[in-house]
Amino acid sequence: METVSIPKLIFRYSTVTFCALLFDALYNIVDTLFVSRGVGDDAMGGVSIVFPFMLIQSGIAQMVGGGAAVIVSQKLGEKDYRGAGSVTANAMLVFYSSAVLVTVLGYIFMLPILNLLGVTQDILPFAKEYFAVVLAGNVFSTGFSSIIRAEGKMTYGLLIWLIPTAINIVLDAVFIYGLDMGVKGAALATVICYFSSFLMSVLFFVKISCQKFNIIKIELNTIKEILFIGVPTLLQTGSISLMFLLINHLLSKISGTLGVNAFAYISKLAIFAVVPINAVSQAVSPVFAYNFGASKGSRVKKTLKYSICITVLYSIIISLAAISVPQLFVKMFTNNSEIIMFSDCALRIIAPATVFLSVALILSIYFQSLGRKSTAIITSASVLIFLIIMLFLLAYLFGTIGIWISLPAASALSAAFAGLNYFVLKKRGKL
Repeated sequence: METVSIPKLIFRYSTVTFCALLFDALYNIVDTLFVSRGVGDDAMGGVSIVFPFMLIQSGIAQMVGGGAAVIVSQKLGEKDYRGAGSVTANAMLVFYSSAVLVTVLGYIFMLPILNLLGVTQDILPFAKEYFAVVLAGNVFSTGFSSIIRAEGKMTYGLLIWLIPTAINIVLDAVFIYGLDMGVKGAALATVICYFSSFLMSVLFFVKISCQKFNIIKIELNTIKEILFIGVPTLLQTGSISLMFLLINHLLSKISGTLGVNAFAYISKLAIFAVVPINAVSQAVSPVFAYNFGASKGSRVKKTLKYSICITVLYSIIISLAAISVPQLFVKMFTNNSEIIMFSDCALRIIAPATVFLSVALILSIYFQSLGRKSTAIITSASVLIFLIIMLFLLAYLFGTIGIWISLPAASALSAAFAGLNYFVLKKRGKL
């Protein structure tokens, strides 16, 4: 952390994180292929409708895990292993309490939630079947890979993604094609994936971790700090969740089942496309935090410069690819000509959003890792705020096309806002 060159450090950490995220994204693609080809477009629409709700728990996991990882990184930089263990233990308490709460609320309000998410009558049976099974396994979902990476255990941090997702892919094939279980099989495979990751987390913290867990007690100040630091991460994931929710809801009203089914494929492609951006942002977070804790200001600045350059360059390349041959990607999932044509237009308009999102994401992680909590929260919230404004304004003016235009428009505004925050803080000598 203190001696390796910044480009090499980013590459080393990003490579491991990228492999984990890529495998997870490939799982999403393969899972989509199994459902779309093995069950049908309406089934995929039902699975996609549930996805924003699943992102809520994922956002909570990333908030708690990411917030704890920043503190753990700083504690490890100070050689305070007992303090790091206390932070992790309190993070576990918060996370699993939230998981139980989300599961209970999901079962109680299932139909209202699905209606809010934009379900149509054609896809409602598939959405209910999938949602019911995934909720049951939600309590075994984990959010501690970021803490594992904070210890520098990058290989294990990779395996905790690879092994469960490999199990998921295999079970998708068995349950959907072998046992003809439909979307219930896809959901069951996901639950078993959660449980596998849970067991690997337990193994790490019991047998491998350098943190000390011999003295564990509930520390409200620590929990408050974890949540406060992690809120920007929740806002980022929450923004994605709300984006999917709003888009699905608006599409169900404007374009019906066709729009919802098409967006099911578009969203999976989008998630796959931003994997390298997420990999870099997750990889640089402990680099920012550790070197800040070690008073290595020059290394923090270099990390920021290189991470933005890398993600922007990649975003430009992937945007050009999506604009050039959008139909090629959608045809992987379906032969429905209406869905293919609908998605073609959407992908061409949405693609440039990745360029602006990469800047906003890296700067938000930068503020978060350096302890600029309020700035990080405001920066992350700006994505959501601009998106809501653009979605309703442009959807009202231009219908479905307006929905697509709102994504790059909101992303550009949030990137500009993040850049403004950076220059203001720098001018005031606070960075």
